[in-house]
Amino acid sequence: MIGLVYAGGKSTRFGKDKATYHVPGLPATNIELAVEKLTPLCQQIVVCANEINRAHILKLVGQEPDVQIICDIPPYDHHGPLSAIIACTSHFSTLQDYLTLAVDYPYLTKDSLAVLARTSNSYIATIQHSHYSLAHFSISNEQVTTWVADNDDWRLRSFIINKCVSHPLVYRSSVEFSNLNYREVDLNEK
Repeated sequence: MIGLVYAGGKSTRFGKDKATYHVPGLPATNIELAVEKLTPLCQQIVVCANEINRAHILKLVGQEPDVQIICDIPPYDHHGPLSAIIACTSHFSTLQDYLTLAVDYPYLTKDSLAVLARTSNSYIATIQHSHYSLAHFSISNEQVTTWVADNDDWRLRSFIINKCVSHPLVYRSSVEFSNLNYREVDLNEK
């Protein structure tokens, strides 16, 4: 299984780069936590960074065995998580299993990620929210690029549900599935 970390977002609402941010009270930066959680579950981990945070991410996790740092590739760049999926799948010639994790879920437990890894064609959901960036699916680069070309739809939700035919793994609402969108709100809640 290939672990894919979405770490290339602009972090506009958060105000700082979420990938390299170190949440007070946690043992490491968000990117280090994501890689640590995926390592026991995946043979290889691909981190999709952006041009601005790539060098910093490389310093934090680039020396880890089986971790590769990439950026979006033209002409598919700057379209969110689907750009990362296209960039990642372009490194593999065949259909692969992917376990995806957005870098802004620092409270996600290894246990929940392990359940997701054992459940093909799934994504994590709570009663309040579906977390399409926490998903497990099988896909090839040709399938992703064909999906985008045929549908002109860059929404991760559409891709996960309609193309990957994934189903929700429903959990009770939990801080574990809180993502860091607004630094002040998230830090005050902890």
